[in-house]
Amino acid sequence: MTELNVLIVDDEAELRKSVASILGTTMPEYLFRISEAGTGQEAIDRVRSRDFDLVLMDVRMPELDGIEALAQIKSHDPRTFVVLMTAHANLGDAVEAIKRGAYDYVEKPVQPEKLVQIVKKAIETQEMVSELAVSAPIFDDDVDTEFVGSSKKMREIFDLINRLSQVDTTVLIRGENGTGKELVARAIHFNSPRKHGEFVAINCGAIPESLMESEFFGHEKGSFTGAVERKIGKFQLANKGTIFLDEIGELKPDMQVKLLRVLQERKFVPVGGNREVATNTRIVTATNRNLEKMIEESEFREDLFYRLNVMPIYLPPLRERLDDLENLISYFVRKYNRKLARNIQGFGDDAIEVLRRYRWPGNIRELENLIERCFIMENSARIEVTALPDNIKNYAQGNVAIDLPGSYSGPLDFDRFKEQTEKEFIMQALRANRGRINQTVAHANIPKNTLLRKIKKYQINVKELGED
Repeated sequence: MTELNVLIVDDEAELRKSVASILGTTMPEYLFRISEAGTGQEAIDRVRSRDFDLVLMDVRMPELDGIEALAQIKSHDPRTFVVLMTAHANLGDAVEAIKRGAYDYVEKPVQPEKLVQIVKKAIETQEMVSELAVSAPIFDDDVDTEFVGSSKKMREIFDLINRLSQVDTTVLIRGENGTGKELVARAIHFNSPRKHGEFVAINCGAIPESLMESEFFGHEKGSFTGAVERKIGKFQLANKGTIFLDEIGELKPDMQVKLLRVLQERKFVPVGGNREVATNTRIVTATNRNLEKMIEESEFREDLFYRLNVMPIYLPPLRERLDDLENLISYFVRKYNRKLARNIQGFGDDAIEVLRRYRWPGNIRELENLIERCFIMENSARIEVTALPDNIKNYAQGNVAIDLPGSYSGPLDFDRFKEQTEKEFIMQALRANRGRINQTVAHANIPKNTLLRKIKKYQINVKELGED
């Protein structure tokens, strides 16, 4: 059973008790630890003294209203989900509160069915964003932020999602397969005012080229062979919601032109149609390909790239953040203890050491699948090396240290060798150009976004190099 700390805030004691009773009797899958507050200031004081998963708060209260209390609560801890309770006449206040970071609102008098629906959705969204934190998304150009511990990283993730959720700007999510790109897109959608609209995901690499336009924009009956009836396209289904275009680098040039037009004009024409259809959908895209290189090779339109790349997010591969491995393991162990009703205490030290030596080509998705498998294979209270798959154990055993040419000395591992030499190259290039980013980009033939990302990845002190 999942435990949740909930704060109920209202100046009427009877309403607080009624809301607490609804939660306790209609959602038996959760154990609610209920606290109460009678004013906005009291709510702020309680949030500052302990962590709450959810705050249910009235808008109109004496001394300090719910809008101002919301702002201070979110400023203190953006992880706290706040749902406003308001009379019908004050719905304008609730809408304004959502713009300021409230998750949702429920009308008074509070209807049990509606309250349960909103609370369940808030809990699901909170769990989604918590899972997102293990993907450690960062802005591509966020170079100055130091690597941080898990609690501060969680706050940064929630800040990032809050920022992206309150605007309709297009987002480009970059990273290898398995790093959590769709999870980021879902978290942005389900924390935004569009949460009640559809989230529609399309894998651009999985649709035949001949059907792509119909899949995006729909078609009219008889528009081509096999079109026996009218079909609504994904852009129309996602109206007032979010459309997630995964593997955007797989789009062919003609579809790139059509997507660019939708971005510019917010209109499209179904295949075989003669009328324009307006769309009000947010576009979030993702790719694991090097779009800058594709632009140089005329495989991807530069104007489309700049339209998509307004808010770039980079998800680092797991092999670049092995220091986070134990935190990730702990997260997934807790998740599958809940899901499978087990009480696994974690991984043994030897098992963790084997996992640290592995390169994780499938990233976080591969790690999660591994842990789920171990829950099935292991009967004891702790997961040991014997429960790990043979390919991971064999990789760790074959990771023998040898001397390689140049300054590198380490395990027989191409990726690790490449990373070390790459770091040395970037440091030399920055040193030669006195730490000047644009000058290094021009003289070292490296895209600026790539250089900034590598500086952060390898924690390179650009200022020191400029002084050398």
